[in-house]
Amino acid sequence: AAKTPTCWLNAWTRRWPVWQAMAASIGVPVTAAELDQVRDLMRAFSDWQRQRNVEDIELVDQYFDAVEFEAELASLPGKYGPPHGQLLLATLHGDAAGCVALRRIDPDSCEMKRMFVHARFQGRGIGRALAQAIIAQAGLMGYSTMRLDTSVRQIEAQSLYAGLGFRSIEPYYELSARLRNWLVFMELELTSSAG
Repeated sequence: AAKTPTCWLNAWTRRWPVWQAMAASIGVPVTAAELDQVRDLMRAFSDWQRQRNVEDIELVDQYFDAVEFEAELASLPGKYGPPHGQLLLATLHGDAAGCVALRRIDPDSCEMKRMFVHARFQGRGIGRALAQAIIAQAGLMGYSTMRLDTSVRQIEAQSLYAGLGFRSIEPYYELSARLRNWLVFMELELTSSAG
């Protein structure tokens, strides 16, 4: 059965859907402790990429530029904060399970970033729930298009995104040819994803 929210509250409230068929809660991290949990998850995501893509470690290091990445984490929610962005934290039985963010590209387009579910929580639908929640948030914020990038080796993520209606597109920002060939770029028209 599809995991659908039991309720949607105001877009800027602290917590909103509790997804059916699992005990995960997804909400906006606002306390220092919650933001630290998101930082830990994002660092775990970077580490996971390095472990999974040993043969591409140079590309991973380019993508996750150490100085820029730590500056992003230090400033959270930063570019992922309202009114143009959003940061979400999923918890399961009180433990930080995953996170996702969106940031503004332009008035009509946003980008999904930093989608990650810790390995011990994978396979429980949390990634899909996070993606659905951030897509819903993008629509509530007035965006008509959501874009993302993911590694060519992240087949599971590509499958999840395609299942949510994302389609492959050309790169939407400037980057080196090597990174361009290592990444897959996708886009979702939010007006068509609402149904």
